[in-house]
Amino acid sequence: MVSDYLVSGAGLALSFPLLVMFDLPAVTAGILGLMSLGFAIHGLGVVRRQRIRVETDEDGLWFSPPRRRIAWNEITRFGLAWFSTRRDGARGWMELKVASSAATLRVDSRLERFPELVGRAWNAASRRGLEPDPATRANLEALGVTAGTPGEGVGHREG
Repeated sequence: MVSDYLVSGAGLALSFPLLVMFDLPAVTAGILGLMSLGFAIHGLGVVRRQRIRVETDEDGLWFSPPRRRIAWNEITRFGLAWFSTRRDGARGWMELKVASSAATLRVDSRLERFPELVGRAWNAASRRGLEPDPATRANLEALGVTAGTPGEGVGHREG
């Protein structure tokens, strides 16, 4: 999250002072205003993400704020997506998406103990008979979470 804070801070530090200190043409002021707004919104999103807590217990997955819960026995959808920041796919992040009829929760791989969370969620989803799509199966394997057949126990490989 430090890098996200640095991006927001640097963007605001470079765009906002120019906007308020100089009498700029309307087009330039508009562009700098939009840039400042974008960096401010990004910064607020980082603050919001930092405040989010994700917890698991034997009954399910908890997410707050706002306080939302998905019970393991109510999972209706499970997905694990990879978002690349480079064409070669070498860098990026994963996003876990777990849904029930009442809520959908998304968690990205910057979360501490992300592989453990994915393993618990996949174990619950497989007990419910959910089949991973090919991309989710590949991402589970890349993360070291064994993607067994539905109903079988799954585990996490250290490596």
